[in-house]
Amino acid sequence: MAQLDFAHITTTYDGAASPVLSDVSLSIASGEFVVVIGRSGCGKTTLLNIAAGFTVPDAGRVTLDGRPVTGPGAERAVVFQDDALFPWLTTAENVAFALRLRGEDKAGRREAADALLQRVGLDAFGDRPIWQLSGGQRQRIGLARALAAQPDFLLMDEPLGALDAMTREQMQELLLDISHETRAGILLITHSVEEALFLATRIVVMAPSPGRIVRSLEFDFSRRILAGESARSIKTSPEFAAARASVLDLVFDRVPA
Repeated sequence: MAQLDFAHITTTYDGAASPVLSDVSLSIASGEFVVVIGRSGCGKTTLLNIAAGFTVPDAGRVTLDGRPVTGPGAERAVVFQDDALFPWLTTAENVAFALRLRGEDKAGRREAADALLQRVGLDAFGDRPIWQLSGGQRQRIGLARALAAQPDFLLMDEPLGALDAMTREQMQELLLDISHETRAGILLITHSVEEALFLATRIVVMAPSPGRIVRSLEFDFSRRILAGESARSIKTSPEFAAARASVLDLVFDRVPA
């Protein structure tokens, strides 16, 4: 079982009055779906960038199975809010890009890409240019590309934020299925409390000035969905409504932390 650990992470932007992150410690294991939520400026994306190796903290460290994270790596795949696909490549070529960098032969890359496209419901789109795809389809391609390297962890920065409500719900269910099938650890950033409750095995609530963790909460809604309960019945249940209210109170600092 892989484990990603943040130990006493502190970092400050130049000219800032307070740290964007202050003494943040967090652990994520294989099979966990951890969703980070909080007001703007609390350091959610900075935390993800540090996990990805894009940013080095001023103090503290990130380790993967005890080894320091010093830069980007294939074991930590990133899915951005902007799909960040290559417009000059076909759909299948975008999915297979990481495999190409790894030196896989052309036939092997295409076979792997086709399998991943089938998994995200786009098996008929392998030869399509990216510009012909909808926003939801492009996000599915971004997810398939991240999975191509078979990462231990998926790091996702509001990947569904720009999608319409119907597409977003479909993508949420797809993320749950992929989390269950791959057993990859997932760290997802979102501003949506409903999305956090729907997806997370654990919600981490952050507060700004300085950016810090104020509460870590476990929920079973995602497990109930994977067990066969309908998403609609869960989202309209009194338990879901009560959980939403409690998380909102924490986000907006309406209860003692």
